Amino acid sequence: MEYKYIGKDAKRPSAVERITGKAIFVDDIRLPGMLYAKILYPKYAHAKILSIDTSEAEKMPGVVKVVTGKNIKHPFGDCLHDRLPMAVDKVRYIGEPVAAVIADTERHARAALSKIKVEYEPLPVYTDALDAMKKDAVLIHEHSEKYFYVTPLYKPTPGTNIAITYEIKKGDVKKGFEEADVVVEDEFNFHHMSSVAIEPHATIALHHLDGTVEIWTANVGPFAVREQVAEFFGKNISDVRVHIPHIGGCFGYKSDPGIEPLVAYIASFVPGRPVKLRLTRKEDFTSTFIGRGIRARVKVGATKDGKLTALEETLYLSTGAYADTGSNILIVAVQTSGGVYYFPNAHVKGYSVYTNTPPVGALRAYGHPEAEFAIERIMDMLARKLDMSPIELRKKNYITDGKTNVVGEKFKKSDGDLFKCTESVLEAIPPKVEVKEDENYLYGVGYAGLIKAPKAATFASKGCHIKFNVDGTVSLNMAGGDVGQGLWTVARQIAAEALKMPPEKIKVYNEIDTQYSPWEWQTVGSMFTFQGGNAIIRAANKAIDALKRNASLVLKRDPDMLEYDGEYVYDRSYPDVKVAVKDICRGYVTEDGTTIGEVVDVTSYFRLPGVQGPDPETGMGRTGGSYTMGFQGCKVKIDRRTGKVYIDHFATSIDVGKVIFPKGAEAQVLGGVLMGIGETLMEEVRFKENGEIANPDLIRYKLPRIEDLPGKQTVKFIETPDAVGPFGARGLGEHPMIGVAPAILNAIYDAIGYDFKEVPVTQDMVKKVLEEKGLTVKDKEE
Repeated sequence: MEYKYIGKDAKRPSAVERITGKAIFVDDIRLPGMLYAKILYPKYAHAKILSIDTSEAEKMPGVVKVVTGKNIKHPFGDCLHDRLPMAVDKVRYIGEPVAAVIADTERHARAALSKIKVEYEPLPVYTDALDAMKKDAVLIHEHSEKYFYVTPLYKPTPGTNIAITYEIKKGDVKKGFEEADVVVEDEFNFHHMSSVAIEPHATIALHHLDGTVEIWTANVGPFAVREQVAEFFGKNISDVRVHIPHIGGCFGYKSDPGIEPLVAYIASFVPGRPVKLRLTRKEDFTSTFIGRGIRARVKVGATKDGKLTALEETLYLSTGAYADTGSNILIVAVQTSGGVYYFPNAHVKGYSVYTNTPPVGALRAYGHPEAEFAIERIMDMLARKLDMSPIELRKKNYITDGKTNVVGEKFKKSDGDLFKCTESVLEAIPPKVEVKEDENYLYGVGYAGLIKAPKAATFASKGCHIKFNVDGTVSLNMAGGDVGQGLWTVARQIAAEALKMPPEKIKVYNEIDTQYSPWEWQTVGSMFTFQGGNAIIRAANKAIDALKRNASLVLKRDPDMLEYDGEYVYDRSYPDVKVAVKDICRGYVTEDGTTIGEVVDVTSYFRLPGVQGPDPETGMGRTGGSYTMGFQGCKVKIDRRTGKVYIDHFATSIDVGKVIFPKGAEAQVLGGVLMGIGETLMEEVRFKENGEIANPDLIRYKLPRIEDLPGKQTVKFIETPDAVGPFGARGLGEHPMIGVAPAILNAIYDAIGYDFKEVPVTQDMVKKVLEEKGLTVKDKEE
């Protein structure tokens, strides 16, 4: 089908103000009477707080108030109420706030921190789930069974550091392994990393004298922030207002309420004065959410002809000091454990385990990369044991029309064509390298499938407010946070197509305000195009119906006899009988001044259709709702002298249903692949034995740079229209990262014959293997 506006390149609505530096971020905001906060962090990652003396700090110049956690009465959270905005009685990780100084300047606040005296009783520190699960481990949360859990799905194990246990049971896994001719099992580890957005966290909170609370913050879940702050203070939700200006990147760790409850708590001690807290880059590493941190023990069985028979897997998430934001990541990883493959029998169990590290939260693709890293690595291992092509093995076991994933969801043709994606990648990067090695380099190719669902709360919804103006233009208001992914562009293109008018006539508002914006759960899960697009179409249809009702009064025709083309409403039999949209969008003023009709101002919502919570006993259920599948491949060359891995060529093919914004879609893939290269070859939040982060800065925490870009990238989109998606479109934002790590590690094996089973795979690790295998060469100067 030919479309006029979608599938075409477009100008980004916010491009000019971002490029010229005129975009307003939280730290640009100055409010009358503003105060500033700085945070005191503990000396230990796990310790009892014996005493806090703030008397000297309170005497320092410019200090207005020193705040501790002694007034906190109860924990808060979304899925699991175990979080505290500030430490009470004990600290559980090195970045946990112990006290805060409020002063007239940041400088004065910072100077006063050193005057706060805290006595601690150190406790054992655990940075890995397996250590924290040992029988003699000291409890990080002594009474986790007393916390509030929103659903029976979240099952703590009292008397242990296990915060959540979740499992799925499909078929008969014992019988599945009995039917297998070949069994492969191994362990894989995905270390912690950080989102490292260009804008560190910042929040302003103001407790008005009438008891209401106003917050300005960089977060893509403003309504979640509003609800949790209201709950924490025992206020009506309507008494909390949250503003979201421009956001300087997210990648996950600005998805859930983070520092907002902390700043709101601090500001409650100075009612009538706004308080700003902006984190340094170090604090952004140590005191906000980190990601990944999942260890997977995997066992798969297959017949000698390559048919998969069973999957058995255990996942361990080192969830950090608090499990509220990590619990769903563990659940999603379990539900995604089978990847793009059909397993008739599966038993997968996951543990979310408290550790003395920063809490784990969302990080691009939310549990999918961890699980699919393990399954895609072991598929290559299985192929070798079967003496079968890894491509052939994958194709033989893809989830196709009528087959089910590990949670029992049945797939249909409109969910995408994984075979076409595979062929697209193989055309770009054939399975055999032309030259296996030369004097300087070793070469290899590797591949991985990918699949992702939104994995949202069953009530998750996106809203759209469309208001027609008297000149026929449209104001479009949504609560989706544009963090660089081009959300506002996509919204305007979908609205233009649905309303049959040029994008230039549609203004997408770019500031989110919970007082005016339509309710939205969170801008997460790569759901905006799918959910938000449908909300736009629904609102557009409502608006068109209202225009037709108004026109029917003017043209004296039944509404179902009328057509709309973006500029006029007209009689389909007599097109000359028409009325301009601009003349009826606020009703129609007759010759004698009487106004008839309605104001065209509508709101509509859309949530994932048919999504349900998994069965508490089996873990099975319709938990995804919409899936996007794809395939990725890469060709690597490895320097025989240094061990450095170069990505010569990386290819990605994803079935997106329908491309809405081509340049934006391609940029999502290019950026996602580079981010995936970072987490595969260099990025890791490293912990010392005492729980301190060893590299909380951009010197020691290595990010990919321009020289780490692939020598060539190929991006191809397949368009199998989704049955429900807007104009057939599916989500795309997080997907390009999912297959990067296993594809690269599969390629490294192809090059050097060694199986790395954890990421990141650093240059030193590769060089050590080359030396052990006698694959290095000396510099010519030597």
